[in-house]
Amino acid sequence: MGENYKFNAEKETKNVIDWVRNWFENESGKADGIILGISGGCDSMVAAKICREAVGGDKVLGVLMPNEYQPDISDSYRVCVTLGIKYCETDINGAYRGIIEQIPANLELTRASKINIAPRIRMTVVYAIGQTLNYRVCGTGNLSEKYVGYCTKWGDTACDFNPVAGFTKTEVRQIGDYLALPHDLTHKTPSDGLSGLSDEENMKITYEVLDNFIRTGRNPCGEEDAGIKEMLGRIIEMNEKSMHKLNPPPYYKF
Repeated sequence: MGENYKFNAEKETKNVIDWVRNWFENESGKADGIILGISGGCDSMVAAKICREAVGGDKVLGVLMPNEYQPDISDSYRVCVTLGIKYCETDINGAYRGIIEQIPANLELTRASKINIAPRIRMTVVYAIGQTLNYRVCGTGNLSEKYVGYCTKWGDTACDFNPVAGFTKTEVRQIGDYLALPHDLTHKTPSDGLSGLSDEENMKITYEVLDNFIRTGRNPCGEEDAGIKEMLGRIIEMNEKSMHKLNPPPYYKF
């Protein structure tokens, strides 16, 4: 895709709904439904809506998983009610604290290690419920996050299929707008819900710069700007360091 790339939200929305429907009917191993974590943000809302349109609201289950306290959990409930999907809530704080308490006293976990425990617990919860119900797990991570490794390995990256993995954050928002989802949720400031910072504060990259780089290899804001050049360099560096997350685990081929 080059400089003149233009995203067709209507076309791609219809295509991805058809893709999910076909996958569910023919490649899911005769699943009875779809399950996914609902954060209250744009990505999980758009993914859930796509699944609802593909298989029906009665076959989609959203799981809310606060870690003791989630300040925007009302948004998570609102997503499920607005979309008309089934939902349940599981507080993961007991498991989270239990894991940390079992770490040897002489080993001090890093802040990043502690942050990534929660997504891995959430993955376990969703898969446990999904296996019990014969539901397949829907991923909600977008292409922008994956490109720079802004995701948790074996946490939010673990899924059976992902309808939004091929779209940048900007494109996911455009799909949400096309689907007439609540504007304040579609354009809500994205955050990981773990660190207390926004995505852009964590990455030190704006989605505008990142998404334009992914699709065009450049940035329309002007690459001569020192701040832009710094972000472009950071994007390339983060992408290179994240190959272990982006590629399947290597193995010795006998």
